[in-house]
Amino acid sequence: MGDGLMLIAATVAIHYAGTLAIVWLTFHYRRVVERHFSFLFNTTLVMAVVVALLAVHIVEVTWWALFYFHRNCFPTFGTSLYFSLVTYTTLGYGDVLPDREWRLLAGVEALIAALMLSWSTAVILGVLTKIYSRRMELWRQREL
Repeated sequence: MGDGLMLIAATVAIHYAGTLAIVWLTFHYRRVVERHFSFLFNTTLVMAVVVALLAVHIVEVTWWALFYFHRNCFPTFGTSLYFSLVTYTTLGYGDVLPDREWRLLAGVEALIAALMLSWSTAVILGVLTKIYSRRMELWRQREL
């Protein structure tokens, strides 16, 4: 129970720090975005946000893998990382399984991952909403 809570807390902290950095950067560079408002620039911005969020998720997967490896759930770090990624993404191939005592924790990883993926979706939607709102404002100005 204590391990699960620690892993959940760390995952949320990693995600919060990562998304806060992404939001701060988009806020900090909003004038640049406004000056270079174009399809290509906005597409690049959205891609950068997606890649940054993917990096945050990879850090989270690695955190869980380090825990599994440290607790000797798997013989190698590579196997721990593979299991964590398959669990985090809820693919659940089932070709690699931890001992019975750790199987419930894998379910917890999948649940917290679903929340973190939803959180990332909200960040992407926030960026897209800003871009689309600005685009509609420009269209309105052209109509006048």
